[in-house]
Amino acid sequence: MFIRGAVSFCALAAGSALAADDHERFRLKDLNPGSRFEIATSDRLFRGELLDPKTGETRMTASWDGVMFTEPRTVFLLGATQGRTPAAGGLMMVKMHEVQSGLGMELGVGSMSEKDRIVTGPVHSIRIEQEQ
Repeated sequence: MFIRGAVSFCALAAGSALAADDHERFRLKDLNPGSRFEIATSDRLFRGELLDPKTGETRMTASWDGVMFTEPRTVFLLGATQGRTPAAGGLMMVKMHEVQSGLGMELGVGSMSEKDRIVTGPVHSIRIEQEQ
């Protein structure tokens, strides 16, 4: 019975239009619109669907416990950052339109305006389901 279930699952997965992979980093330009991702940071789990790789516009939800998620909203994935550091003279370096393990994400929540930006804790894991 278990083998039949495993074979059925594999057959369904093989026919899927999405392929899921774990990554250490990704660039938005390398993803197609409609690609979905799950990014775990030190304090939250983010799930999103990329709408526009050029602007980083996504529909994203967030969870603090991995069970209950916020309502989907427009978020602009701006890049990977360590945040403001004294060693950089208080400046913040951002790897634009990129997400990388070990670095925080700079997000524009609702817009790209400076007042709507947040920086997450460091990224622990990245999982991407890309449209093929």
